Amino acid sequence: MKIELEPKLVFWITAVVATGFGLAFIFFPVFMYNLIGFFSDEDGYLMVRFFGLFVLGVGILTFWARNSELSKTREAIILMLFISYFLMTVTHLLVMGIRGPPLLTNVWLWLVVILHLTFIGIYGYFLIRDWKKVRALKAA
Repeated sequence: MKIELEPKLVFWITAVVATGFGLAFIFFPVFMYNLIGFFSDEDGYLMVRFFGLFVLGVGILTFWARNSELSKTREAIILMLFISYFLMTVTHLLVMGIRGPPLLTNVWLWLVVILHLTFIGIYGYFLIRDWKKVRALKAA
């Protein structure tokens, strides 16, 4: 049995992962913050909850988009995911570089970076693979 790398499968995986992380950031902000090596006050934890809402929104979006056919809308969702994961990865790496050794040795944070890089690669592949097909839809 051959498993094809298609947006439907990747949207499912993204939906599960993003929903899990989103709910964890919303309901357990202190635990999640401490897990990746950050410490804050109540204002920081409130911001983590807001970030959790964004991540949960990504999970909901990808869940509802999982069965979408090739279209400009699906291409826009894939582009949004590519850019979002890219910016989150850059932010993680910048913070790790600024904060130094405590974060550079944090295994959980590196796992998040690796997960984001994986999604960047997959969604970038979809963007390149479907570029001409979506442009043909625009012409029609």
